[in-house]
Amino acid sequence: MSIYHRHDVHPEWEPNPWDMKGAAVDAQELGFHERAIKPIPWTRAPWSDFPQSGIFGRDRDWFVSNDIAFYATFDGEDLILIQNTWHGFPDPPEWGLASRPAGQVSAPWSQWGHFPDLPHSWVMPESV
Repeated sequence: MSIYHRHDVHPEWEPNPWDMKGAAVDAQELGFHERAIKPIPWTRAPWSDFPQSGIFGRDRDWFVSNDIAFYATFDGEDLILIQNTWHGFPDPPEWGLASRPAGQVSAPWSQWGHFPDLPHSWVMPESV
């Protein structure tokens, strides 16, 4: 049973995958909130000038196919901010967050759910 009470149609946060249940949902949401209060300085993914060496060991195609709009390394983590092309009910909210330990290219990405609004503490490029 979730410790949070979410609106069924327009929640402020939803798990990834959306039908996750129980303690795993609470752990994922807690992970999101732990990162949402940090002043993470995000960088827009450079579509027109993507580095040949990649970002976080991934190429441009991986960023595009996963709808990754921003990235950051902060507080010992590599982070990606997903801007879902299709979002809003019944699709997931606009934004998604994932992270892994900084510099560990072979480590799996941990998902921290989807949400409609960017946290106020995050430092976004001016054009957002």
